[in-house]
Amino acid sequence: MNHEVFLYNKMAENKKSFLLYADLIHTVNKMPNDKAGELLKHILSYVNDEEPETDDLIIQLTFEPIKQQLKRDLKKYETKKKQWSEAGKRSAEARKKQRTLTTVKKRSTDLTVNDSVNVSVNDNVIKKDIDSRKQDFKKSLFPFLEIYDKELLKEFFEYWTEHGEKDRKFRKEKEKSFNIGLRLKTWFNRQEKWKKEKSSAKKDKITAAEALRNKYGINTNS
Repeated sequence: MNHEVFLYNKMAENKKSFLLYADLIHTVNKMPNDKAGELLKHILSYVNDEEPETDDLIIQLTFEPIKQQLKRDLKKYETKKKQWSEAGKRSAEARKKQRTLTTVKKRSTDLTVNDSVNVSVNDNVIKKDIDSRKQDFKKSLFPFLEIYDKELLKEFFEYWTEHGEKDRKFRKEKEKSFNIGLRLKTWFNRQEKWKKEKSSAKKDKITAAEALRNKYGINTNS
């Protein structure tokens, strides 16, 4: 016997439920109650792999489309079951790879720098690494061009990327926490406050000059 045919003549192993469609009511309502009861028993016997047989033509005719639908549903179930199994295997494999990568990364992190490495070469590597990270920091400022002008962002960048010749980190990296959005907002507010103070000082100076002129007739422009 063909294996696939045999499989779909049987319910799946350990499968405890099956679908019985609501529109079956249209068929059952046309049957005598005793025949409807026999049909239900025949269906339950079939899904429990009891291989029921009947000589009743009414039961045979009404059960056949139900039987074919049960086979189609079982085939869909087996396909889904296979997909779930394959997805589970892929997920397990992905987790295994992630654990391996994490282990390798940890071992790599635990390695110490060999003291015999030439100092000048090491310094070049540090400088190149810092320059690369500074560029990454610069790129992170691009989204704020829509909010702040270029000159402000340039001053902000130059201030926070300052470092000594032998430093392994620039100023921004030495901070315990650094939220670019909040830091820029503070930077902007301080500049605005400084501009207002400068403008106010200039205004006060002009007012004092005018007072001298008005009171004593002193020409402060001379």
